[in-house]
Amino acid sequence: MNELTIRKASSSDAEQVIGFTRNTFQWGDYIPSVINEWINEGTAYVAIIKDRIVGVVNMVLIRETSTAWLEGIRIHPSYRRMGIGKALTEYVLNEAVKNGIRYAMLMIADWNEPSRCLAKSLGFHEVLTLFTGVARPSQVSIVRGEAIREVIREALKRTNGYFCTTRRHWLCTRAIEDFVMTMIDEVYVGRGIGLGEFSIGPPTTPIKTEVLATEGGDFENYYGKFIVYEKELGQAQAKA
Repeated sequence: MNELTIRKASSSDAEQVIGFTRNTFQWGDYIPSVINEWINEGTAYVAIIKDRIVGVVNMVLIRETSTAWLEGIRIHPSYRRMGIGKALTEYVLNEAVKNGIRYAMLMIADWNEPSRCLAKSLGFHEVLTLFTGVARPSQVSIVRGEAIREVIREALKRTNGYFCTTRRHWLCTRAIEDFVMTMIDEVYVGRGIGLGEFSIGPPTTPIKTEVLATEGGDFENYYGKFIVYEKELGQAQAKA
């Protein structure tokens, strides 16, 4: 596809992106509500063929954990199965390497087999399964003082060192205690461990809120199951 170009998105691209993403799923899509924010933050990239926006992706660089979080990969319906999704993903992975990032992560709905196959073909492997939705309140104890770090250590042990959040947008990353401490307001212990809106085990929260949990549980509005993938990057990636 010699005519395909990829670059950072600009404000003038938003209208076209909204046009082909507003009906991605039966319920619509969240991209139209966040694309302007992504563009303003300088994290969105677009694929272009003959002045037409045919693909979009957002990449957030989490420098504290040397992780690139990829989200919102969308391809125009008229340009699917042309390798654009792969080209767009490879482009941003190369950008991550140029920025000294070591890992890339993304999340895909378990029913989305084409996207899961693409991720695997690019060298991503599964690291977490998440059950997502608005959880009902449950009986919990709020952890305080030095015990907070002990609970965080136990939680990271159970997830093999991964942490997720719904703050601003869904995001997962490798993490250490200090990073998690900056990302959460409270820690809960109940049916599972609640690190803010990330539950290790069943949904564990004292209030009704959107939760990402490593086990199914009591959801008032269940969104579905998602698979989190990770790929270790290297200098060879930038030369590919």
